[in-house]
Parts: sequence; structure tokens; C-alpha cells
Amino acid sequence: MTRRKGTGRKITLAAALLVICCLGAQAAASGIEARLSLLSGLFNFRQAEFREIYGQLPLFGLSLDLYTKSNLGLEAGIFRYSGRGETITLEGEPAVYPVKFYRWCFPLLLKYRLKTGRFQVSAGAGPAFSVYDESWVGVDLSYHGQKVHFRGELAAELLLTRKIYLRAGLTWDSIATGARSLLLGGDPVRLDGLSLGGGLGYVF
Repeated sequence: MTRRKGTGRKITLAAALLVICCLGAQAAASGIEARLSLLSGLFNFRQAEFREIYGQLPLFGLSLDLYTKSNLGLEAGIFRYSGRGETITLEGEPAVYPVKFYRWCFPLLLKYRLKTGRFQVSAGAGPAFSVYDESWVGVDLSYHGQKVHFRGELAAELLLTRKIYLRAGLTWDSIATGARSLLLGGDPVRLDGLSLGGGLGYVF
């Protein structure tokens, strides 16, 4: 399937970033603790065929955690995963084609944390909305889809100053696309995988 790339997605992402920042500022003003994190890391596909093609995908993201005094929380965020690789087609003469993949993920997780002094650990789970695209370079062939799926997260944070903290975490995404691929022998395409990431954050 082919498609045209427009500015609509860029506008949507910019609006989402603005909403996240505004929510953080509003939460801080209402007495809810808000934590804004800038994150990077690596994503590892569960399916071996995708690992062979793309290896580990770099990820970058922005997340906002809102916590009540009872340590219950809500997380919203924006994450991008992207990578390049090579694949082989066996139709006619065997040939190697470069391929590109990206995924945008917008999670909304219910969280709970344990906090002591400058350190805290948290666990979260809930739905996420992902938009993904794979395209073959030099060939008029691509696949584009979107899915609401499950996402789980474990994270640890350490305050470096009164406002700045260091964060590290593990995230699991379970994504059944509903599609099948000849590259997988006709098996269902799943974009499940585990992310390991970290970064810096700011407490409002």
C-alpha cells in the first residue's frame, strides 16, 4: 500500500507536545506532582525475523507522570522508534532491498509508585495507541497501520537536585497488527518487544 506524507502528523505531534507541557504546568498549580521526562533507549523486537532485519531500534520519547498524594499516578507520553535494515525477496530473481521502519506510540498508563527520600520506583500498565510504517526503498511497496494495544512499564528515578532527576526503565509493548507476511512464512505480524531506556526529568 502506498500513501502520501503530509503535514497533518507533524501538526498532531506538535499539538500533543503542547498539551503534555500544559497538563504538567496545570497539575503543578493544582497540587499534583508532575514529572516530565526526556528519554532515549533501545527497542528489541520479540519476533526473530524483525530482529534480524532491523536489530535494535533507537527510541526517543517524552513522558509526563502525574501523581496524587496517595502515590497513584497517570502517565501520558509520545515515543518514536525507527530503524533501517535489509530484506530479501525470493519472487523471481533473489534481490536485497533496503527497508525503513518507524512507530509512533502514545501511551496512557495507570501507575503506582513507592517513594523514599530521593529515590522512587514505579509500575504502570494500560492502553497505548501506535502508528507504524514499513517501506521498501527503491520499490513501490509499503505497509502502514495503527493499533490500540497493551503497554507495561517498570521505572526507577533518583533525584539529583530538588527538581532534576535521573530515570531508567523497562517497557513492554504487545502489538498484534492483524496482518500476515510472506517474510514470516505467512505467520501473523507482531510488533511486540521490550524497551530499555533512560534519561533526565524535571519535577514541576
